[in-house]
Amino acid sequence: MPLVWLDGVLVSREDARVSVDDLGFLYGAACFETMRSFDAVVFRLDRHFDRLEAGLAALGVPAPPRDELRAALEATLGANGLRDARLRLTVSAGRGAGRPDLRAAQGPTVLVVAEPAPDPAAPARLAVASTRVDERRALAFAKTANYLLSLLALDEARRAGCDEALLLNRRDHVAEGATSNLFAVLDSRLVTPPLSDGPLPGVAREVVLECAARLGIATEERSLGLEDLSAADELFLTNSVIGLRAVSDVAGHWRPATVPGPLTIVLQDEYGRVVRRECAAEE
Repeated sequence: MPLVWLDGVLVSREDARVSVDDLGFLYGAACFETMRSFDAVVFRLDRHFDRLEAGLAALGVPAPPRDELRAALEATLGANGLRDARLRLTVSAGRGAGRPDLRAAQGPTVLVVAEPAPDPAAPARLAVASTRVDERRALAFAKTANYLLSLLALDEARRAGCDEALLLNRRDHVAEGATSNLFAVLDSRLVTPPLSDGPLPGVAREVVLECAARLGIATEERSLGLEDLSAADELFLTNSVIGLRAVSDVAGHWRPATVPGPLTIVLQDEYGRVVRRECAAEE
């Protein structure tokens, strides 16, 4: 039976309980990080902690010490016999008084869930969602439990027979996928939306930009419209669990000649080398 870490105790997933007064449950006052472990080492863990702490600080929630969170992640992996895993760390404002008042929170609730790492994903089909990202939203830099927009966009995409939703912002610029960042190859340049257009500053996004710089691939962070995507030679998605995932088509807007494209393959290989080096996984 899977075990989860909840406020310092390993309990079965079925028996885990959060207070009905928890402000994360009631009002979405929580931040989370979804991470990937390789050979029992969480890739870029400190970068995930950086983003988590920034989000919690904006909520006025004291972040648990990193060494305690590391111990919780390690214990959850070990208790479930996992080395290559998908992990989610959630920290909420904690139990309140049943009212929308962050100052009433009585300390953070900490939850760690670990699951077997997913199999490599096939190239993704994207649908352009009707919902829009507000590029000026609060906490745009953090992963918060206020995830309704992404849920609605994903549901819309899957009802259309697609794997992921592509979100535009209020200025009709491409922002991100519902659970991913987007990259396009345009005229041999690697292009991704700037943070000012509303995407989450993804950890995997950051790694890909580092990989491209190391390989001498020209990169650019600039606004993209759907017309730009229609001219792209390649598209791919990134997040910490999947790494890089090629895009096979954007419904009604784009279909490539070859999937995955040559630059996507080069960057997938380099990303894998970075993972193996930093996580000390065997070749």
